[in-house]
Amino acid sequence: MASFEMVTILEHCRLSPAPAGTVGDQSLPLTFFDIPWLHFPLIHHLFFYEFPYPNNSIFLDTIFPRLKHSLTLALDHFYPFAGNLIFPPNFGKPEIRYANGDAISLVFAESNKDFNHITGNHQRKVAEFRSLVPELPPVSVSSGSVVAPLLAIQVTLFPKSGICIGFTFRRVTADGNACTRFIKSWASINKLGKETAMVKSGSLPFYDRTMVKDPNGLASIFWNHVGKTKFGGFERQLSTSNVIATFIMGQAHVQKLKKWALSQSPTISHVSTFTVICAYVWTCMVKAQARNGEKVTEDELEHFVFGADCRALLDPPLPETYFGNCLVSCFATAKTKELVGDNGFLPAAKKIGEAIQERVRKKEGVLKDAEKWISEYESRKDDRIVGVAGSPRFAVYDIDFGLGKPKKSEVVSIDLTGSISLNECNNNKESFEIGLSLPKIQMDAFAGIFDSGFLF
Repeated sequence: MASFEMVTILEHCRLSPAPAGTVGDQSLPLTFFDIPWLHFPLIHHLFFYEFPYPNNSIFLDTIFPRLKHSLTLALDHFYPFAGNLIFPPNFGKPEIRYANGDAISLVFAESNKDFNHITGNHQRKVAEFRSLVPELPPVSVSSGSVVAPLLAIQVTLFPKSGICIGFTFRRVTADGNACTRFIKSWASINKLGKETAMVKSGSLPFYDRTMVKDPNGLASIFWNHVGKTKFGGFERQLSTSNVIATFIMGQAHVQKLKKWALSQSPTISHVSTFTVICAYVWTCMVKAQARNGEKVTEDELEHFVFGADCRALLDPPLPETYFGNCLVSCFATAKTKELVGDNGFLPAAKKIGEAIQERVRKKEGVLKDAEKWISEYESRKDDRIVGVAGSPRFAVYDIDFGLGKPKKSEVVSIDLTGSISLNECNNNKESFEIGLSLPKIQMDAFAGIFDSGFLF
């Protein structure tokens, strides 16, 4: 058995949809919602479950086989994940293709890390998560076509403590909605031992991409732009120096921020829970950078970007179970000097609310000016952009593989994307977890600002 960074590999297998041969060869063209994500960093999402059994044989003899079997059944419905992103010769426009016999990489491992430490909210080194993150098989070339796997999974046992189920997704495959539905489906099948609940609930994925109308040729416009960059897999490594930490915002704090925003600006638009959480965190991050002596001018532009699910907003609308990407990006932009002041939260909330109104609630529809999406993004400085990964709507703490609800959900790829993660708390759905990955000195500054800001 091979060992690497305190993890011992117990088994490495490849799993295909089951029963074998039921899916057949399939292909999915990339839509204009998918193409902009082609060169985006991989998504790494880890779920930690308490599993205090003293005897590892329960895990090896029961949990392992059950997880493998249920995964093959889930892949029968979510077959694209077992397939590959295929570029035709000379790097033509790619597509997602599943061929009979394609499979995902599944690793079972054992770790001697401290489970309670790694699942805490306190600062932990990002490097501590590396060995828990599944590795995608490398990009290869077959008959002149470039072949890029889409999903890898690793299940890691912490003896007498817990289990980590980790996922690495290629972002171009699907958005958070679709990826979370896959994980929930696998968990449901594993817990119940059958697919009945998934079928009855109407949660089977919807694959008809002819429903995504593209009268303005957005797919060609985006491909002409994105296709200029040679695809290389973009499998960047997690940081060796940053720390990751989780901050909690309770419902009382959320309501306090809403009331304060409305008292200061009664006409402010869209004062939602999402708006005030993101505005508060964004402001704290910019202030933390300034407190550490970052050399930027007061007129430097700061950007906050987040995706809005537009399945229901298209014409015709797509079902919630549509498999793929279906997000519009909303940008809030403010000058540094607006955010670092004592009342910086208010302009941040205004800008985020306006971004939602302008992008999602346009009378002309969400695709108005869509041809500018990529150029708008690239016109902004990467190091001045903060994004959002996840959503409380995904209810990740309801994902139960038969092991109980997760003790911790950790989107460690925020270290690669410069995003924050956002989801509900594991023990209180009215409170929220915000995950960040920053240099330690900046994280220390952020923590102080985040906590003191609730005192106004």
